Amino acid sequence: MTNKRIELFIAVSLDGYIADGEGSVGWLEEIEGDGDNGYTTFLNEIDTVVMGHTTYKQLFTLTDTFPYSKKHVYVFSNEKAGTKDEYAAFVNGSVKSWLENTEGKSIWLVGGAQLVKKFLDENQIDRFIITVAPIILGDGIPLFEKGTRELLHLEAVEKYGQFTQMTYRKKE
Repeated sequence: MTNKRIELFIAVSLDGYIADGEGSVGWLEEIEGDGDNGYTTFLNEIDTVVMGHTTYKQLFTLTDTFPYSKKHVYVFSNEKAGTKDEYAAFVNGSVKSWLENTEGKSIWLVGGAQLVKKFLDENQIDRFIITVAPIILGDGIPLFEKGTRELLHLEAVEKYGQFTQMTYRKKE
């Protein structure tokens, strides 16, 4: 691990999907939460966000205002690596190499599943904050790819309306 803190903060369905079969997260709106379910508190603790290209593109379908304008934003992308737009720098390569070259100290791994796998493969997630929504989708994009195996230590459980948020660290 680096001296940087990398946290996965993400919502999943009860059966482990981060998006439905069409790639949508609209189902999250169907569930009664409590305030913003801890989002603002978490967002205030981080200085950098990193996500995959598909997640980045989907972000613009969910909001009219870019939500991370006061953060350093990086997007892992095979197509656009080495470029920037008005919101993000596009990167590629190993996670460790990227971490060595980024100024961020408290980093939110937003998603998606392929990038989560890449960070796991390089042993670069310090904390997992997973919010479970009480909905069974039956199909979609799983948070963890088949074959992923990690032993975690439960640190905390919080309830936000119908959501359950669990915080884990890797078991050492």
